[in-house]
Amino acid sequence: MTEVHFYHLQRQPLEKALPQLIEKCLERGWRCVVQADSEQRVEALDNLLWTYRDDSFLPHGTDREPDAAQMPVVLTTKHVNPNGAQV
Repeated sequence: MTEVHFYHLQRQPLEKALPQLIEKCLERGWRCVVQADSEQRVEALDNLLWTYRDDSFLPHGTDREPDAAQMPVVLTTKHVNPNGAQV
């Protein structure tokens, strides 16, 4: 059965909420695709996921990378699912 979860950004900006949501997905063993509206946004999110905490990072990459299919989290501007993501 398909699960549907909604998250409303009411108290936190995306930059604060997205890493937390991705962490929860990875804890469940889910792969993720994050679709942004521009390449500049993908680059900003890419930097964010490497640096959002001093003691941690989220393993990820972009759909431009040749090994995107192997990554647990892929950032893209397209309607693609290169890593077989559930989220």
